[in-house]
Parts: sequence; C-alpha cells; structure tokens
Amino acid sequence: MVLLALACSLAISADHAFGDDEQAWVALKRGGMVVLLRHTHVDMREGIGHLAPGNCSEEVNLSARGIEQAKRIGEAFRAHGIAVGEVLTSPYCRCIDTGKLAFGRATPVQYLMPPGVLSESQANSDQERVLQDILEYRSSAILVMITHDLNISNIVLEPSIAMGDFFVLRPNGTNFDVIGKIQFGDK
Repeated sequence: MVLLALACSLAISADHAFGDDEQAWVALKRGGMVVLLRHTHVDMREGIGHLAPGNCSEEVNLSARGIEQAKRIGEAFRAHGIAVGEVLTSPYCRCIDTGKLAFGRATPVQYLMPPGVLSESQANSDQERVLQDILEYRSSAILVMITHDLNISNIVLEPSIAMGDFFVLRPNGTNFDVIGKIQFGDK
C-alpha cells in the first residue's frame, strides 16, 4: 500500500496544473494518451455497487441522460479527429454501455471493478494493475479505460469525479502527467 501511494504521488508531476479542455483535446489528437473515464450518468440508488456485474437486468444502468452523454463523448472524439485504440471497461453494464455508445466497442476487464465491492488486497492489486497499464502504455492511439469514481480518484488524486468526466494522462517513462480534465458531467 505504501509503495502504491508513493507510486501515485510520483506519477503526478509536481508542477502539473489541470489544463483546459482545448489543451487536453490537442494532446489527445497527438496520440499516445490514456483516458480515464467515469461511466456516464445513472440514477443512483441504494446498493448500486453491491450487484453482480454482467446481469444488466439487476444492475444500475445508464439513464436516458447517461445514454446521451456517452453519445456526446463519442461525437466529441470524432469531431476532434481522435484515434481511439483499445476501450477497456469495468464489467458493470453501465461502463460497457458507455464504451459501446461512445466508441462502438468495449472490452470488460476485472481489474476495473469498483474497489468497494472487492477485498482490500484485491482492490490494491487492481489499482496497481491500472497504474502499471498507464505507465507502460505505448501507442499512437488513445487507450480508454472506463471505470468508477474511486478508481479514477485513487489514480489522479482528485476526490470527486462526476459521471461522464474524464482525465487525459500522458505516460512519460516511469510516471505520467495529468494533461487535463474534460467535463461531460454536471458542471
């Protein structure tokens, strides 16, 4: 845990400042970035995180607003000419659906599960895996990771992420820079 905290603190450059939307879009256009996206809007209800993933009829799914948000995100990527590569998602339907609606595809992976439904050791292991994927990412396309607020806030060290918001990260060797945050959620 201490190693993970140290890695996260080293990962974010000391002199970073969140850029505006345009700076983040320009960076995305250059390629090689990682996008950490919180699934789009759902109507919150009790027990949201305690349902088994993969059973959409039992899960909390995207609201009509969330469906439109996801479509707008995809339209914005296309309008900016962003080449999206792999789209990895939490196995919860709200994340998979966000990926499919925005980017036309989604590959569910267990390590993007929300930490609140896992043992502490599994949550720590998953966070290390996400961090490692970010640090090792090398491609001209964009890697999109669609997950939950706690997963993202643990990586970028921001306490609250609105549904539909995302961070643009630039791996740069042994750490990464947070280039900016683009907001599609509630402002």
